[in-house]
Amino acid sequence: MSRRSWILFLTPVLIWSTTFYAITLQLGSVTTPTYAVGLRFGCAAALLFAWLAIRKEPIALSLGMQGLTAISGLCSYGISYVLTYIAEETIPSGLVAIAFTLMVFLTPALARLTYGTPITRRTWLGGSLGLLGVVLCFLPDVLRIDVSMSFVTGMAAMAVAALVSSIGAVCSMRLNSQNVPVVTYTAWAMAYGAAAAFVYGALSGQSLHLDARPLFWAAFAYLALPGTIVTFLSYLTLLKREGSARTMYVSVMAPIGAVIVSVLWEDFHPQALTWLGIVVALAGAWVTLQSRKA
Repeated sequence: MSRRSWILFLTPVLIWSTTFYAITLQLGSVTTPTYAVGLRFGCAAALLFAWLAIRKEPIALSLGMQGLTAISGLCSYGISYVLTYIAEETIPSGLVAIAFTLMVFLTPALARLTYGTPITRRTWLGGSLGLLGVVLCFLPDVLRIDVSMSFVTGMAAMAVAALVSSIGAVCSMRLNSQNVPVVTYTAWAMAYGAAAAFVYGALSGQSLHLDARPLFWAAFAYLALPGTIVTFLSYLTLLKREGSARTMYVSVMAPIGAVIVSVLWEDFHPQALTWLGIVVALAGAWVTLQSRKA
């Protein structure tokens, strides 16, 4: 990959490595996960629209592109994130990370079914090593889990979240192929995702209460600005430049980065399996990213 592509790849990896922790700071709040998602992406969308207006860049989309953007936003920023926040309350974050790693297979597979995009052997090998590495990293915690109905519900929520995130990514690939500006369709998609979250919250009888804790809003600011705007613009631009196989490896490296963050900041003492998982995941990254064609 070029130097610019490496920057686009490492930016979401490094930032999303810390957002796993930031999300936990918002759990147990009077602001429900649904409304937390709506506020996060609504704020991000407003800032992106303001940026487009200030720079006098295109804001309007054709009707056909609006429909595709709405699907992308509903999947990537609505359903996926609401389910992730809900799952974080019932299952360990390690399992959340493992579930999202499935995107390294789901997105290229959906792109193959939808657009006929070929999948190389390196994609399958690199993805398999990545998934194995993430599983090994979190295996000690996973083995201590008591299987219950809430556990099953949480895992089902994450499986759906990974699938709809991949659907959203495939929609973004179509928008990229139509040369729709990344910032423009991202602003609209986040607005649609935020609107969907608020509508779901209202229909499900949830009340909107704003948390008074400064820590909640500090986490919110971090999640909305670097954790949403910077990361998704980098991620979607990388998707446009490099395709799904390399871009989806972000979903592997982010949880690996989260483990390293825990070691540095939270006095986490990794076991031998954890170190083995990191090595295996990095090997998968080398297989996927070093090739000329992924």
